[in-house]
Amino acid sequence: MTGPDLIFFDLGSVVCRFRPERRLTALSAATGLAGPEIHARIWDSGLDADMDGGRYTFEEACRAVADALGRPIPRETLLAAWALASEPDPDVLAVVDALRGERRTAMLSDNGPLLLAALPRHLPELAPRFDPLCFSSELGAVKPTAACFAHALARAGVGPERAVLIDDLPENAEGARAHGLAGIVFTGAADLRRELARLGIDLR
Repeated sequence: MTGPDLIFFDLGSVVCRFRPERRLTALSAATGLAGPEIHARIWDSGLDADMDGGRYTFEEACRAVADALGRPIPRETLLAAWALASEPDPDVLAVVDALRGERRTAMLSDNGPLLLAALPRHLPELAPRFDPLCFSSELGAVKPTAACFAHALARAGVGPERAVLIDDLPENAEGARAHGLAGIVFTGAADLRRELARLGIDLR
């Protein structure tokens, strides 16, 4: 077998199409607040970035979001809303499934404890396809920092020379390369197959 043994996939805008407007619509329906106000309180405020960075446990994140919105929100409602921002891409999942015959597929995502907790119930097709699931909130570091890649590789039990990161952000792919991994900038499933072939992974 040639090419990397372990393929890390980003979640948002790679494995899943990113649909943040659906999350805002659901949160608006649950709270009565307008979408722009919700965005300001959770995203513009830096709360979401802090959750991604590991500053909140799941319990703390639930409380922090409710406090920021000034409304009690049932946890199931919150998790369902969070999951709506992620729409699995069947073409990418087909690539994942083709890889899994001979290689390991893992996830490396800058996301927080709410989305991680939502996976089993609301996005059940994801977790079984990726091992390990590396969320920045658990790693305590986000891409493209050295700490993020080091922690993810340690959890996977492989060296950087045997791994590749697929990410929609060029700076993350470049960061992966700087830390010894291969890096692919994701632009679509068809191009991804071609890029993997260049690394010696032919899925035909």
